[in-house]
Amino acid sequence: MATECMSGLERKLMRQILLSMALTVAAIGVKAQGYVDQEKTASLSDAQSASVDHIQKVVWHVYDYKKVATASKKGPWTQLLNHLDSLPGGQQGLRREIVELANRVTGDKLKTGRKLVIPSAFPDDYKAYSPYPFHYAAAADFPKLFIIDKYTQTFGAYENGQLVRWGLVSTGTTNNLTPNGKFNFTWKAEYRESSAAPPGEVWEMRYMFNFEPKEGIHVHQYALPISSPASHGCVRVSMADAIWNYHWADGSQGKTKGTPVWVINHNPVGRAAHWYATESGGVRSLVRLPEDDKDAFANN
Repeated sequence: MATECMSGLERKLMRQILLSMALTVAAIGVKAQGYVDQEKTASLSDAQSASVDHIQKVVWHVYDYKKVATASKKGPWTQLLNHLDSLPGGQQGLRREIVELANRVTGDKLKTGRKLVIPSAFPDDYKAYSPYPFHYAAAADFPKLFIIDKYTQTFGAYENGQLVRWGLVSTGTTNNLTPNGKFNFTWKAEYRESSAAPPGEVWEMRYMFNFEPKEGIHVHQYALPISSPASHGCVRVSMADAIWNYHWADGSQGKTKGTPVWVINHNPVGRAAHWYATESGGVRSLVRLPEDDKDAFANN
């Protein structure tokens, strides 16, 4: 039935059907990748206190997650964990989570035949694993700057051009895009309930910080898919990152604008990633930051 020939009620029903189908597809995608275990990874996210001047970025190597010989009593998952245990450094008890976050897949969803990026050592400060540059010239004149990269579904927070924290996000879906552009944090609240929730449901937003008042777009804590946009336009982060940003960022006061927020790049096609394993065995970051703050947001 052509949409233009439908009655108002039929169009409404069709929109509801399409929305239901879209949500089903999104749920299947999320199920295939898993969610971030926010409680387990909180200490990892908060392990970002050292200055970047005293941190050395990890060197990544490519690991083939493949089936093992039938004679071996150890499966691919056990072999991977043994490999991680054999590497130098700290983060005992969180090495699995570091690898899951780096590869944007939870262990229970990992399939053989995949190439994983693995750190060659496990430093204590989580900034060492960041795809963001430690020093960003375009942010040097900003006391604070919060960057949301929709393509990699990550954020990077800078102080005078130095990285102070990074983490994963989940921005708006294709039908509910988080707007690109230059904004400022405005007001915040420890707890709010989303007005977008359907009747009978409660969507709780914790430690939220608004940066786009017209559309009601916030950074806040919520269930966090490990590698896909899933929100209705807001920016989901983990509880640890939401609490940190709630206290770190500055809101607007009168004529004084709050901490700048840059939303850059397009949503990924398929699952998000922030590292790329090259054919030659190298690993490179997929984060692409604007060279300056003047015209970087017109068509990104």
